[in-house]
Parts: sequence; C-alpha cells; structure tokens
Amino acid sequence: MYKYNFEQNSQHRIEILELSDEKCKFSFEGDLSIANAIRRVMIAEVPVMAIHFVDIIENTSPLSDEFLAQRLGLIPLVSYAADSKMYDWEADADSIDDQKTKVVFTLRQKNLNDAPLEITSQHLEPEFGQVGEMAIRPVRMFSPINGKEVGIPITRLGKNQSVHVRCHALKGFGKMHAKWTPINIATFRHEAELNFDHSQTQSLSLFEKQSIRDSCPMNVFAMDANQDLIVNAIEKCVFCEECIRCAESMKKPRLIKMQHKKNKYIFTVESAGQLKAADIVQKALIVLRKKVDEISQDLSFAQQQQQI
Repeated sequence: MYKYNFEQNSQHRIEILELSDEKCKFSFEGDLSIANAIRRVMIAEVPVMAIHFVDIIENTSPLSDEFLAQRLGLIPLVSYAADSKMYDWEADADSIDDQKTKVVFTLRQKNLNDAPLEITSQHLEPEFGQVGEMAIRPVRMFSPINGKEVGIPITRLGKNQSVHVRCHALKGFGKMHAKWTPINIATFRHEAELNFDHSQTQSLSLFEKQSIRDSCPMNVFAMDANQDLIVNAIEKCVFCEECIRCAESMKKPRLIKMQHKKNKYIFTVESAGQLKAADIVQKALIVLRKKVDEISQDLSFAQQQQQI
C-alpha cells in the first residue's frame, strides 16, 4: 500500500488499496467537502485531448455527417502529451492551426469488395507523424475473444461506399463536453466500521462463526489461527448487512455493530483510457490545489484593498 500526505501535519491522507492502469482504488481520510471536490475535479477538470472539429470531405457511408462526426468525437485519445498542448483560446491567431494546439487525423477508406468493410479507430492516421506509446492517438481496443487489436467501431461501408474526413483533436476538459472526461467511474463511499459484541462472540460455535464469515458476499471476515472471527478486509464492506441478518437468525441481533467511519472514504476510479487511473487522481489533486491557491490569493488581495 502507498500513502500520500497532502502536506506535513495535514489531516488529509490517501492510501492506495488497488492500482492498475485502468483502475485505482484508494482510501481518503479527511473532510467530506474535500472528498467531493476531488471527485468532481476528476470528472470535470482534468485536461485530455478529443476530436472537436471534423472536416467532411466525402461521406457515402450509412451514417449522416452529424452522426459520423459525433462518433469520431467520442473516441478516447491517449493524452499523456496533452500538457504540452495549448487550449485553443490560449493560442494567438498565428498558432491556432499548428501543432501547439491540436493534432489532426485523416480517415480515408473505400470499400471495393462485396463484403461490408468495418471502419474503426485503427483507420485514423495522424498527419503529423506521431509515433510511440506516448503519442496522442486513439485508445487501443482488444477483442475479449482472441486478444487481437480490433479498434473502436465507427461505421460500416457497403460496396463502393467511401468516407474521407479530417479530424482536429483539441485539448479540453469534462466541463466543456463529456468527450473530454477521462474517466468511466469516479465514486466514493464511507468506509465501514464493524465491531463485535465480545460477550456474544464467546458463545458462538465454530459452525456459526463460519456461517457469519461466509454470509458476507465481499469476504470481509476471516478466521484467525485460533478459529476466532475477525474483520480481515474492512475496505471491501458495502453495507449490505448480510452479516447482521445472519447474526439475527442466530438470535444474536447485537452481535455485530455496523456504522460509518467518520471522515474516511473509499474511492473507486476507472479510466476511460486517455490516462492511467493514478495519473487522473494526481492531476486532479494538482488542479484542486491550484484552485485553492487562487482563492487564497484573491482573499489576500481583497484584505489588502480593505486596509488601504
């Protein structure tokens, strides 16, 4: 497990419980308002790249121009290099159309065969010749059946149908449009606190202890070396109360006391592929800290003006 303190002597602390490129699960100890702010910033204010303008040069596919442009806009783009790009409103008139603000992809396909041709994100070619894992490109998608890369479906072309478009990917964030949101899921819940009434646990048989352990669908309980019932994974508790119902069936309604742990929350963050889940959390903390600093500076300036 990894622990991160916001700053020395801070009451806020993050502890990583589960980590992969796609998912980050962590506990957060601190104020509820800060927890909710972190979640909202992850959803709405972490910058990534997405296709925003589409030049339709030719389109005889089954999709209308509007539908085709929408599907292209919703393709997630790997955005590790998004920090090197400028927002289009930050750029001057001379740099709006160059690589400082955007990445351009070309899609040009025509079906000359009788069988339908599926057009996917694999057919998007960058005009600026970006290569490598860190390049801004469509997120790779693999078949769950054979593991081969298949791309994200866009449309299908019948015989002699064609599509030719230029796609302009710009930097943005979720408050502007959902296509700039880098996450699929960002939720948090209270961490549970489970306490046993030891006066009643002493009278439990081994079978009853095992029944309570097995009643939990999340495997929160376990048996120790002395065959005593213990809480083994409190972070997995989802307040289903199956353990309490099991204890009630044994005529021991006060055996387990379940309550929310004050100021401790379990976050679950799943990436949509543009960034690693851990990077989303880190960038959200940076954005939130910047906002707090800006408010602090504005308040200090306002106080100085009042003293003048």
